[in-house]
Amino acid sequence: MRKLDNEEVVKDAIQDLFVKLWLRRGTISVTDNIKYYLLASLKHLLINAGMQKARTPVESIDEPGIFTLHFTTQDGGERANQPDPRLLDALNQLTGRQKEVLYLRYFEEMSYEQIAELMDISVKGIYKLNYRALDALKELMQLPKKDILLLLAACRIWLFS
Repeated sequence: MRKLDNEEVVKDAIQDLFVKLWLRRGTISVTDNIKYYLLASLKHLLINAGMQKARTPVESIDEPGIFTLHFTTQDGGERANQPDPRLLDALNQLTGRQKEVLYLRYFEEMSYEQIAELMDISVKGIYKLNYRALDALKELMQLPKKDILLLLAACRIWLFS
């Protein structure tokens, strides 16, 4: 996925998306994955806005620091209900693309095909990126891959409950 420099353009595109959805509510077909539908629609709106107006600079997610997902624990509260801080530290050491693919796959539960379309990468590339991200977590945490997957599932439950 790419990030535009101008936050206002993104906010306008989100508003435009919901206006278009409302105006076309009678002709829109039912979808089984609303998150994917909304992200893909927003992406297309941003691309179309870029083609109609003077191009806004777009940075590639390959560059460090572009995907700004940062995992943190809350201070205080019950420690047992929080994700392992080692997992959060390890996640924060991954590249932007690795964070993005793990977030979309394990937190948003998107398919590899959906992630590939959103990130403009081949499905095979997404499989490789996911493997490398999990492998990096395995090395950083010194745990087997199955334990990493369990920790990601627990973290998802904690974040979205």
